[in-house]
Amino acid sequence: MAFTAADITTDHTAYSAQRVQARSRMLPIRAERRVRVGDILLFEFENAETLRYQVQEMVYTERLTAPGEVAHEVEAYSRLLPSSHALTATMFIELNQVEAVRDELARLSGVQRRVALEIGGVTVPAVEIPGVDEDPDQPSETVSVHMLRFPLTDGTRDAFRDPEVTAELVVDHPAYSDATPIVGAVRRSLIADLALPS
Repeated sequence: MAFTAADITTDHTAYSAQRVQARSRMLPIRAERRVRVGDILLFEFENAETLRYQVQEMVYTERLTAPGEVAHEVEAYSRLLPSSHALTATMFIELNQVEAVRDELARLSGVQRRVALEIGGVTVPAVEIPGVDEDPDQPSETVSVHMLRFPLTDGTRDAFRDPEVTAELVVDHPAYSDATPIVGAVRRSLIADLALPS
């Protein structure tokens, strides 16, 4: 399921009136799509609902009204939509010590390229989705937020959709190595993302 610019309101007064309600509705949805790996890496798996909310918030906070600007944001965020054979996630590097951020990011250089799903013993490496203004052929620096796609074959997709098959989100970097099983509500939510189009 995708979303379009028509799903985004530019009536900022109207959105402001129901913004708290919209946030409250999104909190449990986002909570069951979060996977923490180790102490400082947080992954939020995206779908049409989470992305539409992010675009709406951006349009509201930046006071965008021009249809072209809204369409641009929708197009940019739509690259993060999952599909029947791909899961997508935003990876956040959560660093509390502001003065140490630069050193920590340097220490974690390239961590976004060392993320994978392990599905029944099969490794599915993440593919970084470049930012709007980035060259897709040039490796990006390690910053605090990265967008990732996990492309699946028929076999890995079917295995992930079987709750009896183990699945883990794995980070294997020289300075940061950890893994978290994908189970329960998170697993069910991501299985729904992989539904074949009818």
